Amino acid sequence: MKKNYWKNLSEMSSIYKKYILLLPLYVIIQIMILNQILFFSYVNPYLYLILIITLPIKTSSIFLFLYSFMLGFCIDIFSISIGYHSSACILIAFLKNTIHKITIPNNILSNEDEISIKKIGNQAYIIFSFIIILLHHTCLFLLEHFDINFKIIFKILLSSIASLIIIYITQLLLQTKK
Repeated sequence: MKKNYWKNLSEMSSIYKKYILLLPLYVIIQIMILNQILFFSYVNPYLYLILIITLPIKTSSIFLFLYSFMLGFCIDIFSISIGYHSSACILIAFLKNTIHKITIPNNILSNEDEISIKKIGNQAYIIFSFIIILLHHTCLFLLEHFDINFKIIFKILLSSIASLIIIYITQLLLQTKK
């Protein structure tokens, strides 16, 4: 029993280190490249969400919330926004396990498995990711504009679809590297 505990703890520690090292890379990609791309003058894809989406389900709540906050905070700092991304990231961190229970079949993932297309399949990955992305974008754009109208709803939907496509392609590229 103790041997298994230490093995699991070691595996999770290496996953935490990996995600901490990936954070600056994805923040730089988001700020330097993706924030400069606007489709139809207001659709912006957010690749950095892949870091929250792929974190293992049994990630400690403390790490998940701190990591999500730091990720959103870094994007906020470089985007000169006042906590919109941080708030949206905390929201999806809070709802991630509930969405997982609804969208991903039971017993597919072990505690340390990262959520990926390879582990859960295309359909479950797309549904799980899209719900998280849609919630993030809804929170982000409603806070940003503090208004709801057809244009904002259209922006939420198109940005969510663009983000899902970029996250899906990235996931496929990362999968082929392994």
